[in-house]
Amino acid sequence: MNRFGTTTELPLRAQPSLIAVGVPDLTEPASRTEKVFKTGLAVGLCLLLTFGPLALGAVDKWAICVLELGAALLLILWAAGEIALGRFDITFNPLFVPASLFGGLIAAQLLLKRSAYWYATWQKGLLWCAFGILLFLTTQCLRQRVWRRNVGLFFTAFGFTVALFAIVQQFMPNGKIYWVIPNQSGWPFFGPYINHSHYAGLMEMLVPFPLVFAMGHGWRSPVRVLFGFAALIMASTIFLSQSLGGIVAFGGEMLLFTALLARGQRSRLGLVWLALLLIFLAVWLIALRPVGLVERLTALKNPMDKADAGVRAVIVKDSFKMVRQRPFLGWGLGTFSTVYPSFRSFYSEYEVNEAHNDFMQLLVETGVTGFGLLVVFLIVVYRSGIRSIEHWRHDPRAGITIGALIGCTGLLIHSLSDFNLQVPANAALFFALTAIATTGESLGRHRLSGR
Repeated sequence: MNRFGTTTELPLRAQPSLIAVGVPDLTEPASRTEKVFKTGLAVGLCLLLTFGPLALGAVDKWAICVLELGAALLLILWAAGEIALGRFDITFNPLFVPASLFGGLIAAQLLLKRSAYWYATWQKGLLWCAFGILLFLTTQCLRQRVWRRNVGLFFTAFGFTVALFAIVQQFMPNGKIYWVIPNQSGWPFFGPYINHSHYAGLMEMLVPFPLVFAMGHGWRSPVRVLFGFAALIMASTIFLSQSLGGIVAFGGEMLLFTALLARGQRSRLGLVWLALLLIFLAVWLIALRPVGLVERLTALKNPMDKADAGVRAVIVKDSFKMVRQRPFLGWGLGTFSTVYPSFRSFYSEYEVNEAHNDFMQLLVETGVTGFGLLVVFLIVVYRSGIRSIEHWRHDPRAGITIGALIGCTGLLIHSLSDFNLQVPANAALFFALTAIATTGESLGRHRLSGR
């Protein structure tokens, strides 16, 4: 009997097998107290991930403080719950190893005074510690299959709501965020974000979830149409934000999804549905006729002709000079804006606070050691994720995994030309997605229990 109360008989060859996938189902919480505790922890984690985007991307100091305190409180809640239950049952994630080593690298920068600005490294280190806590807690919250599905539904509902708000604000503007907060940054804002490219980064991570739900077999056709509509609205706001990096990243996500569809059984039907969705997206954008979108899309023919693109290329070129002086441990996490003026090869009355390339900035701030740990981190994400998505159309756990994997890919592509990982709200969501992408393989295999 399925979730809709009707009995469905499937041919033997079509029945999904969790044993064949290699991801055994986990039992439900043993007691009512444990169930309430796990539910509260998952709800708190979702609310904290929601807070960042709604707080203008959590770029202000007060919002960063709330994010850090919220992560610490959730960790205390988890530890208190495990103590109350009389044991520590920890689900191990292979990402814990490179993440812990990266934390050790930052500690070495602080203790050995290898940072160009100790206080900036300390502040950024606290923020990245919060990201590590979110990575850990997300792994612990997604032990049961039902919570993996619920988290996917939450991301869909949240992304759709934010996208609707962004569309309404786009066509009823008064020059203020939320129609109340003045935009003093000088950047073209979109939705609740001060920078339109950072809004696109949020949608890149969220839109794969309704898209995967619409393409899977876990829902009835009318519900799948609703998921497809949500994906259409969310994807359209990436184009409405007119972020070139976001548009390119969305295209990369669709290419990855196409490749994953092509490698599975019955791929032709899935490719047809994906093509129809993209056609509807194009028709929807033509009907909206957003001002300036055509000009922005035309700029993709010669992206280096744009003035800001040329400046970003120069920043990357200057950054290599910084790397050559401190190649191993870098200049210190969070110190790019402090060190870069001494290496800048052009005049500007504006402060260059980020490298506009997250990979290059990490290389500058943490050296080849930190960059190598990032490479290991991403290898683990994709190796673990791809291993557990074979039956994603039938297995909700694998479906959420492929959605998280595609979302991470979009942000990584965008990070080549922007600094989404320097925006606390987007970075927090990214690390939560990496945990989702890797727990599909690790659940049920690596469990550490103690009393």
